[in-house]
Amino acid sequence: MSRFDQFELFPTITRRELVRNLGVLGALGLIEPQLLTEIFTDRRHISRLAAQPPGREGTWEARRIQGRVPKDLNGTLYRVAKGQLQNHGVTLKHWFDGDAFVIKYSILEGSVRITARFVETLERQQETAAGRMLYHEFGTAVPGRLANFKNQPNINVILWDGRLLGLSEAFHPTAIDPETLAYQGRWDFYGTLPPNVSFTAHPKFDPADGVGYTFGTNNGVDWAVMVYRMELNGTLTQIAKLPQPGWMMAHDMLLGREHLGFVIPPVQYDVNALMSGRVSAADVLHYLEANPTRVIVVRKDGFGDPVVFELPPAMVFHHGNLTEAGNLLSFHSLMSPGDSELRLFASWSEDSFPQLRTELTQLSLDLSSRQEVTRAVLANGVEFPRFDTRRTGVEYRYLYSLRSDHFDSFSFSSLVRHDLITGREQRVRSGRDRTLEEVVFAPRPGKSEETDGWLLGQGYDATLDQTFLEIRDAETLELEARVWTGEHLPLGFHGNFYSLG
Repeated sequence: MSRFDQFELFPTITRRELVRNLGVLGALGLIEPQLLTEIFTDRRHISRLAAQPPGREGTWEARRIQGRVPKDLNGTLYRVAKGQLQNHGVTLKHWFDGDAFVIKYSILEGSVRITARFVETLERQQETAAGRMLYHEFGTAVPGRLANFKNQPNINVILWDGRLLGLSEAFHPTAIDPETLAYQGRWDFYGTLPPNVSFTAHPKFDPADGVGYTFGTNNGVDWAVMVYRMELNGTLTQIAKLPQPGWMMAHDMLLGREHLGFVIPPVQYDVNALMSGRVSAADVLHYLEANPTRVIVVRKDGFGDPVVFELPPAMVFHHGNLTEAGNLLSFHSLMSPGDSELRLFASWSEDSFPQLRTELTQLSLDLSSRQEVTRAVLANGVEFPRFDTRRTGVEYRYLYSLRSDHFDSFSFSSLVRHDLITGREQRVRSGRDRTLEEVVFAPRPGKSEETDGWLLGQGYDATLDQTFLEIRDAETLELEARVWTGEHLPLGFHGNFYSLG
């Protein structure tokens, strides 16, 4: 047990109070600075500190800003996180578990206003009223009893058709008021998303016309992957149905000029075990190492038959961009050998973690021969790839990711810019006591170059027990502003920025 863990044994004092009290003792010379550093920066647990419950809900102005927020950066950044480490006394076991907590940064003419609150879903309301855990989380089952699964919109948030949609990928989206972040209910796109079909956490949007593309699983029927176009009037139009051998896990998708790509790793749920009501989804998620990873390519217009590629088995969560040149499709994916990522994510509540073993992989596939043409590994141990989404489906040069910390696989100690032409990496380190969250590209108004804008990303400082928003120049990666929230707000997975005008 570390010295920090010993302080966690005192439930009557919050971490923020502990930070303040020990800081006073340090200032008075009554405690050694080296001991303070060790207490606050047990690097094996920074990720868990960054995911602890929020210190505040509500709306407030950011009072402390290092540097200057660019005057021409105006818009809203939405982020979503898991806001719990426990659910009414039950320790949550999996990285994906916890009620959704949304953070909104309203940026206008150099000032930043923060709004943050839990998404008060019906399931959360019921558990709060009962004072106990009633629903299975993705990786944590209700102890000792049968239960249904919670729709947990804690993976991503998108602004669509006048509402903020919290996404879980296992159920329908959750509608949230984009101004107040108040819960509004489940969303079915005016009745065009069938009740049994889920909705991915990673829909993609065509920058040419603003139309979206999405997919989900035909749950409880034939487990097919259902592919939809997100029309500008807010409805969905089915454009493909892709049969599957069972309930397969597919997290992300690819959008090109003419095609959509779906990477289906050999990962399948045991439906019979899941329907028993006694286990979590993660408990019955199996990696089938003898099976291939399949890439299914369909036309955006819905015409023609799907083209299926069989590749060596690998786990895949996230992708970069997809580009097309005739029959040749090229894309970037984060692939990991075997079930290493699944085992890592399931170790969230344990004392030590395996290493993140992702490989940023560039692949080229030939639609005519249905064969993989080239494959190259560009980087290792990175996650959360993002790029300038105005270049979705066309040639691009830069991809941004986070590199995992050696001491804590759930903590990300570096922001990395990958030059896909030269192969050069440029890295910015978070600092010893900090961890970073996925960055989002925000374009400079009136500019079109993919480095002419900013990278927006949250971070957490373990010494101060405080969350911050970093604004970096996308071309130089230099820090332009660090906006301190004044509070601990949990870090999570994904989010998006929406410019004014």
